[in-house]
Amino acid sequence: MALPSLLNWETSRDGLHQIALIVGAFRVACSDPRPNDLHFSLDLTDSGFSTSTIRGGGLLEFDLNTLQLRFSRCGASVFTLSARGHSQVSLAQALIAIFKDSGYSISPSMKRITQEGALEIDATLARDYLVALDRLYTALARFRARLAGYMTPLVLWPHHFDMGFIWFPGGGADEHADPQIAFGFAPFSDGLDRPYIYAYAWSKATGYIEAPVSVPAQAIKEGYTGLYAAYDDLRQASDFDSVIESILLQFQRLAASQLQ
Repeated sequence: MALPSLLNWETSRDGLHQIALIVGAFRVACSDPRPNDLHFSLDLTDSGFSTSTIRGGGLLEFDLNTLQLRFSRCGASVFTLSARGHSQVSLAQALIAIFKDSGYSISPSMKRITQEGALEIDATLARDYLVALDRLYTALARFRARLAGYMTPLVLWPHHFDMGFIWFPGGGADEHADPQIAFGFAPFSDGLDRPYIYAYAWSKATGYIEAPVSVPAQAIKEGYTGLYAAYDDLRQASDFDSVIESILLQFQRLAASQLQ
Protein backbone atom coordinates (compact mmCIF):
# COMPACT_ATOMS: atom_id res chain seq x y z
CA MET A 1 0.00 0.00 0.00
CA ALA A 2 1.28 3.46 -0.90
CA LEU A 3 2.46 5.71 1.88
CA PRO A 4 0.49 8.91 2.58
CA SER A 5 1.07 11.72 0.08
CA LEU A 6 1.81 14.36 2.77
CA LEU A 7 0.60 17.03 0.37
CA ASN A 8 -0.17 20.54 1.64
CA TRP A 9 1.06 19.56 5.08
CA GLU A 10 3.66 22.27 5.62
CA THR A 11 1.69 24.16 8.29
CA SER A 12 0.95 20.95 10.20
CA ARG A 13 4.54 19.77 9.74
CA ASP A 14 5.89 23.00 11.18
CA GLY A 15 3.52 22.75 14.15
CA LEU A 16 4.67 19.20 14.88
CA HIS A 17 8.28 20.34 14.57
CA GLN A 18 7.63 23.05 17.16
CA ILE A 19 6.25 20.43 19.56
CA ALA A 20 9.25 18.16 18.98
CA LEU A 21 11.47 21.09 19.96
CA ILE A 22 9.51 21.41 23.23
CA VAL A 23 9.85 17.71 24.06
CA GLY A 24 13.53 17.87 23.14
CA ALA A 25 14.14 20.85 25.41
CA PHE A 26 12.53 19.03 28.33
CA ARG A 27 14.67 15.96 27.66
CA VAL A 28 17.89 17.99 27.67
CA ALA A 29 16.84 19.74 30.89
CA CYS A 30 16.28 16.39 32.61
CA SER A 31 19.10 14.26 31.17
CA ASP A 32 22.83 13.87 31.60
CA PRO A 33 25.05 14.42 28.53
CA ARG A 34 25.43 11.33 26.33
CA PRO A 35 27.99 10.38 23.66
CA ASN A 36 27.37 11.84 20.20
CA ASP A 37 24.93 14.36 21.69
CA LEU A 38 22.21 11.73 22.01
CA HIS A 39 20.69 13.62 24.96
CA PHE A 40 19.44 16.02 22.27
CA SER A 41 17.52 13.24 20.51
CA LEU A 42 14.08 11.70 21.01
CA ASP A 43 12.96 8.08 20.86
CA LEU A 44 10.36 6.90 18.34
CA THR A 45 7.23 5.23 19.72
CA ASP A 46 4.20 3.48 18.23
CA SER A 47 2.22 6.70 18.55
CA GLY A 48 4.83 9.43 18.15
CA PHE A 49 8.03 10.41 19.91
CA SER A 50 9.26 10.63 23.49
CA THR A 51 12.08 11.43 25.84
CA SER A 52 14.03 8.63 27.40
CA THR A 53 13.41 8.15 31.13
CA ILE A 54 14.10 11.57 32.63
CA ARG A 55 15.99 12.36 35.79
CA GLY A 56 13.60 11.67 38.67
CA GLY A 57 11.76 9.01 36.70
CA GLY A 58 9.07 9.13 34.06
CA LEU A 59 8.65 9.52 30.32
CA LEU A 60 7.28 12.46 28.33
CA GLU A 61 5.67 11.52 25.00
CA PHE A 62 3.81 13.31 22.23
CA ASP A 63 0.98 11.29 20.70
CA LEU A 64 0.40 12.05 17.02
CA ASN A 65 -3.00 10.34 17.10
CA THR A 66 -4.45 12.53 19.84
CA LEU A 67 -2.16 15.59 19.60
CA GLN A 68 -1.52 15.29 23.33
CA LEU A 69 1.56 15.40 25.50
CA ARG A 70 1.51 12.57 28.02
CA PHE A 71 3.74 12.04 31.05
CA SER A 72 3.82 8.62 32.65
CA ARG A 73 5.72 6.80 35.39
CA CYS A 74 6.06 3.04 35.64
CA GLY A 75 3.52 2.70 32.83
CA ALA A 76 0.86 4.77 34.64
CA SER A 77 -0.29 8.12 33.27
CA VAL A 78 0.53 11.10 35.48
CA PHE A 79 -0.99 13.80 33.25
CA THR A 80 -1.95 14.64 29.67
CA LEU A 81 -1.87 18.04 28.00
CA SER A 82 -3.54 18.79 24.67
CA ALA A 83 -1.66 20.88 22.12
CA ARG A 84 -4.93 22.27 20.80
CA GLY A 85 -5.47 25.97 21.40
CA HIS A 86 -1.82 26.61 22.21
CA SER A 87 1.13 28.31 20.61
CA GLN A 88 4.57 26.77 20.98
CA VAL A 89 5.41 29.18 23.79
CA SER A 90 2.13 28.76 25.68
CA LEU A 91 2.30 24.97 25.37
CA ALA A 92 5.80 24.93 26.86
CA GLN A 93 4.69 27.23 29.67
CA ALA A 94 1.65 25.06 30.39
CA LEU A 95 3.89 21.99 30.45
CA ILE A 96 6.28 23.61 32.93
CA ALA A 97 3.31 24.47 35.16
CA ILE A 98 1.72 21.01 35.06
CA PHE A 99 5.09 19.40 35.79
CA LYS A 100 5.42 21.70 38.80
CA ASP A 101 1.96 20.68 40.01
CA SER A 102 3.12 17.06 39.67
CA GLY A 103 6.20 17.66 41.84
CA TYR A 104 8.81 18.32 39.14
CA SER A 105 10.76 21.56 38.84
CA ILE A 106 11.95 21.73 35.22
CA SER A 107 13.45 24.76 33.49
CA PRO A 108 13.96 23.91 29.81
CA SER A 109 15.94 26.16 27.52
CA MET A 110 13.60 28.42 25.55
CA LYS A 111 16.20 29.08 22.84
CA ARG A 112 14.17 27.20 20.20
CA ILE A 113 10.78 27.77 21.82
CA THR A 114 9.91 31.19 20.45
CA GLN A 115 6.78 30.86 18.30
CA GLU A 116 3.72 32.65 19.66
CA GLY A 117 1.35 31.99 16.77
CA ALA A 118 -1.31 29.33 17.28
CA LEU A 119 -0.26 25.78 16.44
CA GLU A 120 -2.20 24.74 13.34
CA ILE A 121 -2.05 20.96 13.09
CA ASP A 122 -4.51 19.00 10.99
CA ALA A 123 -5.30 15.77 12.86
CA THR A 124 -5.51 13.70 9.67
CA LEU A 125 -2.15 14.96 8.43
CA ALA A 126 -0.60 14.25 11.83
CA ARG A 127 -1.81 10.65 11.60
CA ASP A 128 -0.53 10.43 8.02
CA TYR A 129 2.88 11.57 9.22
CA LEU A 130 2.81 8.87 11.90
CA VAL A 131 2.05 6.22 9.25
CA ALA A 132 4.94 7.46 7.10
CA LEU A 133 7.29 7.74 10.07
CA ASP A 134 6.50 4.22 11.22
CA ARG A 135 7.06 2.73 7.76
CA LEU A 136 10.30 4.64 7.28
CA TYR A 137 11.50 3.61 10.73
CA THR A 138 10.92 -0.02 9.75
CA ALA A 139 12.78 0.41 6.44
CA LEU A 140 15.74 2.18 8.04
CA ALA A 141 15.90 -0.33 10.90
CA ARG A 142 15.93 -3.18 8.38
CA PHE A 143 18.80 -1.55 6.51
CA ARG A 144 20.63 -0.78 9.77
CA ALA A 145 20.47 -4.47 10.70
CA ARG A 146 22.56 -5.25 7.59
CA LEU A 147 25.52 -3.22 8.89
CA ALA A 148 28.28 -4.39 11.21
CA GLY A 149 30.25 -2.28 13.66
CA TYR A 150 29.36 0.62 15.93
CA MET A 151 26.21 2.60 15.17
CA THR A 152 24.18 5.17 17.03
CA PRO A 153 20.50 4.36 17.71
CA LEU A 154 17.84 5.27 15.15
CA VAL A 155 16.32 8.38 16.73
CA LEU A 156 14.47 11.62 16.01
CA TRP A 157 16.47 14.85 16.14
CA PRO A 158 14.16 17.73 17.13
CA HIS A 159 16.38 20.50 15.78
CA HIS A 160 16.07 19.42 12.13
CA PHE A 161 13.07 17.12 12.76
CA ASP A 162 14.84 14.28 10.98
CA MET A 163 15.07 10.60 11.93
CA GLY A 164 18.41 8.91 11.47
CA PHE A 165 21.49 7.13 12.72
CA ILE A 166 25.27 7.21 12.18
CA TRP A 167 27.45 4.25 11.21
CA PHE A 168 31.18 4.31 12.00
CA PRO A 169 33.09 2.09 9.54
CA GLY A 170 36.58 2.56 10.98
CA GLY A 171 36.08 1.34 14.52
CA GLY A 172 35.66 4.81 16.04
CA ALA A 173 32.57 6.13 17.76
CA ASP A 174 32.85 9.94 17.88
CA GLU A 175 30.73 11.87 15.38
CA HIS A 176 32.97 14.92 15.78
CA ALA A 177 36.19 13.09 14.90
CA ASP A 178 35.78 9.66 13.33
CA PRO A 179 34.90 8.55 9.76
CA GLN A 180 31.15 8.09 9.50
CA ILE A 181 28.12 7.71 7.28
CA ALA A 182 24.75 9.14 8.33
CA PHE A 183 21.45 7.72 7.07
CA GLY A 184 17.95 8.99 7.66
CA PHE A 185 14.65 10.58 6.70
CA ALA A 186 13.93 14.32 6.78
CA PRO A 187 10.50 15.94 6.36
CA PHE A 188 12.23 19.03 4.92
CA SER A 189 15.37 21.14 5.16
CA ASP A 190 16.62 24.47 3.83
CA GLY A 191 16.04 24.46 0.08
CA LEU A 192 14.29 21.06 0.18
CA ASP A 193 10.66 21.56 1.12
CA ARG A 194 9.46 17.99 0.47
CA PRO A 195 10.34 14.87 2.51
CA TYR A 196 13.35 12.79 1.50
CA ILE A 197 15.72 9.96 2.40
CA TYR A 198 19.33 11.04 2.90
CA ALA A 199 22.81 9.62 3.33
CA TYR A 200 26.14 11.40 3.60
CA ALA A 201 29.68 10.29 4.40
CA TRP A 202 32.44 12.30 6.09
CA SER A 203 35.87 12.06 7.61
CA LYS A 204 38.44 14.65 8.63
CA ALA A 205 40.79 13.38 5.94
CA THR A 206 38.35 13.30 3.02
CA GLY A 207 35.63 15.80 3.90
CA TYR A 208 32.21 14.92 2.46
CA ILE A 209 32.26 12.08 -0.04
CA GLU A 210 30.71 12.10 -3.51
CA ALA A 211 29.60 8.57 -4.43
CA PRO A 212 27.53 7.19 -7.33
CA VAL A 213 23.88 6.42 -6.59
CA SER A 214 21.10 4.50 -8.34
CA VAL A 215 17.70 5.78 -9.51
CA PRO A 216 15.43 6.86 -7.84
CA ALA A 217 18.18 8.39 -5.67
CA GLN A 218 20.24 11.40 -6.77
CA ALA A 219 23.72 12.58 -5.84
CA ILE A 220 23.50 16.19 -4.66
CA LYS A 221 25.94 18.87 -3.51
CA GLU A 222 23.60 21.70 -2.49
CA GLY A 223 22.27 21.68 1.07
CA TYR A 224 24.50 18.69 1.78
CA THR A 225 26.79 16.42 -0.24
CA GLY A 226 25.51 12.88 -0.53
CA LEU A 227 22.48 10.79 -1.46
CA TYR A 228 19.02 12.31 -1.85
CA ALA A 229 15.92 10.22 -2.59
CA ALA A 230 12.60 12.04 -2.79
CA TYR A 231 9.78 10.60 -0.69
CA ASP A 232 7.42 11.39 -3.58
CA ASP A 233 9.43 9.09 -5.86
CA LEU A 234 9.44 6.23 -3.35
CA ARG A 235 6.14 6.20 -1.51
CA GLN A 236 4.17 4.17 -4.08
CA ALA A 237 6.80 1.45 -4.52
CA SER A 238 5.31 -1.98 -3.81
CA ASP A 239 8.70 -3.10 -2.48
CA PHE A 240 9.36 0.11 -0.53
CA ASP A 241 11.61 -1.43 2.14
CA SER A 242 13.73 -3.25 -0.46
CA VAL A 243 14.17 -0.11 -2.56
CA ILE A 244 15.35 1.87 0.48
CA GLU A 245 17.70 -0.93 1.49
CA SER A 246 19.15 -1.24 -2.01
CA ILE A 247 19.95 2.43 -2.60
CA LEU A 248 21.40 2.91 0.88
CA LEU A 249 23.52 -0.25 0.73
CA GLN A 250 25.02 0.85 -2.58
CA PHE A 251 25.90 4.27 -1.15
CA GLN A 252 27.27 2.72 2.04
CA ARG A 253 29.61 0.37 0.17
CA LEU A 254 30.90 2.93 -2.31
CA ALA A 255 31.26 5.77 0.19
CA ALA A 256 32.90 3.59 2.86
CA SER A 257 35.58 2.54 0.37
CA GLN A 258 36.58 6.21 -0.02
CA LEU A 259 36.64 7.16 3.66
CA GLN A 260 39.99 7.42 5.43
